[in-house]
Amino acid sequence: MKEWIKAVGSRKPGTRNLSYDEAVAAAHAIARGDSTDAQTAAFLMAMRMRGETEEEMTGFIDVFRKYSLPYRSFSHSLNSAGPHNERSCFPMTIPVSLLLASVGFPQVLHGGESFSPRTGQSMKSLLEGLGLQIVLGAREWEAVFLQLGIGFIWTELMCPPFGRVRPVRDQVGLRTLLDTVEQAMNPVHSQFIILGVRHKTAMERLLKLLPKSGVETAYLIQGIEGTEDLPLHKSSSIRKVTPWGDEATTIDPGTFGFHGAPLEKCGKERQLQLLERIIQGEEAPELHNEREHVVFNAGLRLYWFDKVGSYEEGFQLARSLLQRKEAFKLLVKWRELSGIGQSGKLSRKKKSG
Repeated sequence: MKEWIKAVGSRKPGTRNLSYDEAVAAAHAIARGDSTDAQTAAFLMAMRMRGETEEEMTGFIDVFRKYSLPYRSFSHSLNSAGPHNERSCFPMTIPVSLLLASVGFPQVLHGGESFSPRTGQSMKSLLEGLGLQIVLGAREWEAVFLQLGIGFIWTELMCPPFGRVRPVRDQVGLRTLLDTVEQAMNPVHSQFIILGVRHKTAMERLLKLLPKSGVETAYLIQGIEGTEDLPLHKSSSIRKVTPWGDEATTIDPGTFGFHGAPLEKCGKERQLQLLERIIQGEEAPELHNEREHVVFNAGLRLYWFDKVGSYEEGFQLARSLLQRKEAFKLLVKWRELSGIGQSGKLSRKKKSG
């Protein structure tokens, strides 16, 4: 591993980019555990400071995919993954995914644990808080997904090397190339992907990587907290990526008659309370802002991925599905099939206000 650290991290003459084969060798050393924690940290920080090339990123993605569990292909699904797993605001992509899956559009969520659980929650933690069994083997996961058309894949179970380097990433405390690798894994070979990015540099990097992974249509979103969730109080930059090129545009919610306040930051319990009430179709005035965020984002995705004929039709369908409690019905089935039964939090008595 030392030779790769010297190649990418030294300030002396000779510092250079790694070839694809060299990146593959470095990735194998990290994935197998041949690299010490100190060496892995040094390599990741050197790459972060210098910036990764397309060949280097491709090499790491290819290697980490080889160490992943062999999930079967579900090509007609939509894969949703933000750039990190820490969400300190209402995580609207959970109810949005439930709504889309309820009309037969398969939804795949994936991610790891939160690096800073006191400041934000991981998707895994929130789904477990809703009463779902997340730690499922590949065959168990596929059985649930085949019946429901929705599922969450825990990255560290899917690809053990992510679990192995978890302590190193936690101690480094900064985003590294492994965050991009984690985003681009596409575990069930989805043709459709929606990813959250924090800045244009990350967006440009993914623009080059996604077409190589068999993706037919991808949307890269500079959303709330770097997630794939678009806010209502301001416009958002997006890029649509296909094998034939990419298109940049800006989405202004006001164009479609949507207006709202910024989502407030809140802890896990508050996020779960909001999720429970929204998913159950409540229409209380104090939930209006969060509910409208869900309708807006669900409507966008329905139109972007050709499930409806217009944006307006997408918004109307999303609103109707919420009112009919379709997200809640699907979540109940998901809990039952994932092994939790009726003991999840959504079956408890709702709190007033």
